[in-house]
Amino acid sequence: MDIKSGTLYIVSTPIGNLNDITNRAIEILNKVEICAAEDTRNSIKLFNAFDINTKLTSYHKFSEKSKTTGLIKYLLNGKDVALISDAGTPLISDPGKYLVNKAIEEGIEIVPIPGVSSVITALSISGFNLYNFKFFGFLPRKKAEREERILEICTSGITSVVFESGKRIERLLQEISKILPENVPILIAREMTKIHETYYRGNVINIIKQLNSSEHGTKGEFVLVVSAYQKPFQEGLSDEDMRIMDILFNALPQKEALFLASKILKKKRNFLYKIKIDNN
Repeated sequence: MDIKSGTLYIVSTPIGNLNDITNRAIEILNKVEICAAEDTRNSIKLFNAFDINTKLTSYHKFSEKSKTTGLIKYLLNGKDVALISDAGTPLISDPGKYLVNKAIEEGIEIVPIPGVSSVITALSISGFNLYNFKFFGFLPRKKAEREERILEICTSGITSVVFESGKRIERLLQEISKILPENVPILIAREMTKIHETYYRGNVINIIKQLNSSEHGTKGEFVLVVSAYQKPFQEGLSDEDMRIMDILFNALPQKEALFLASKILKKKRNFLYKIKIDNN
């Protein structure tokens, strides 16, 4: 007799305030045979607060590939499994991709248990255009890739959301300030729903000053929301345009660089190609 596979539950947990957990999340976490958690030391606090006695197993970015096989075996043997991250909705800049993809391959039922997301929480109070937005997660460390992302954030015409740690938030703001016009507003959300949650609004330079003068400084986790800004069409290319062109051509193959430059600068590719050739 074939055993019916268990269900994989993707369970959202609070991003700070434990009272934000849903009744359904508590019910599911109590029901499953095992819960895969990004950091069991963090998750045990949540479990203790709500008397959840389900077994926890670690499932982080360094172990997700190796742990996936065992969790899939649990599921194929008819046992239900939950996946949670340290905070918020799993898989949003957190582990889980390998497990979900393998479950899809095996035909295992996957059920989301929705709840808090720091991305949506920050966007909801930004006051910016939210008909379209783009989530970048944590930006790359490599210089060329990082510069490309920052260019897109500052010129794409779409509201952008970025994660950053306290150690690197000021550096990121300094980088953005070199491209983003002073009149474009941004929002910094710090430690959302926690005891010392703080919100900073204004332009980039103003917010750097606010952070430096704050009693909390740059401690904690940050979500940056940049309002949509689209560079107006111009006949020629400014020094800044040429700088952007140089970055793209140094980082990418010519065809890709031309395509991206055309999108960012609102110029035809033939026009940009001619300028690039003339300046070589």
